[in-house]
Amino acid sequence: MKAAKWRDLSEDEVQQKVRELTEEVFNLRFQLSMGVAKNPSRLSQARRDVARALTILRETGGRAAVESVPAAITAVAEPKRAKTPKKAAPRKAPAAAKSKAKTTTTKAKKRT
Repeated sequence: MKAAKWRDLSEDEVQQKVRELTEEVFNLRFQLSMGVAKNPSRLSQARRDVARALTILRETGGRAAVESVPAAITAVAEPKRAKTPKKAAPRKAPAAAKSKAKTTTTKAKKRT
């Protein structure tokens, strides 16, 4: 929906649309994870619509609109993946170089 159409709606209607769109985003993400989504591009479109609606709510002001925005944002935001610390493998450069040299000479011997 274009921003001009969002501006024509009342504040309550925009908030209702935000709720509906956040539910849709949740359902689409669930469908994508299960691999049954009919239209995967609808997810990004729905997210943009939520962002547009929240922008309109912020533009119009209103105390209730500002309080409901953080809940809608957290519902739409992608979950952050926890970074797992990678363990550094012990480096054995001289031993690795010797083993590579052995494999190349073994392959060369097999060919001749």
